[in-house]
Amino acid sequence: MRCLDSTILVDVLRDLPSAKAKVRDLEEEEPLRATEIGSFELYLGLQRLGESRRTTEESRIKDLLDQMTLLPFERRSAVRAAEIAGAIRRRGQTISLADLFTAAIALGYGCDTIVTRDIADFRRVPGLRVETY
Repeated sequence: MRCLDSTILVDVLRDLPSAKAKVRDLEEEEPLRATEIGSFELYLGLQRLGESRRTTEESRIKDLLDQMTLLPFERRSAVRAAEIAGAIRRRGQTISLADLFTAAIALGYGCDTIVTRDIADFRRVPGLRVETY
């Protein structure tokens, strides 16, 4: 199973052809999944926009997110995130909190692959395959 990272969602909203094509292809294979962390990241991006543009973009974000299952951050995700962070730190590496939480949620809900443009952080996560577009 695959989970969409916020980068592909942003690129779909930006009408990037490769991102839109990837999402169309994935829809034919399995239900679309993303995380509430990705939802947060999209809505956070709205905060830099002016009021009139923010309303339009908020509607586009809602429409996009309504087309998929959003996986929540729960205690099992928190435990998984701590385990992943520990493994990454033991190797002397780091990962952003958003990517850490996204990976933990995805793995906790049975997704073995993350679809992203942000390859570097996610490749550090044990047991998670990275797919790009």
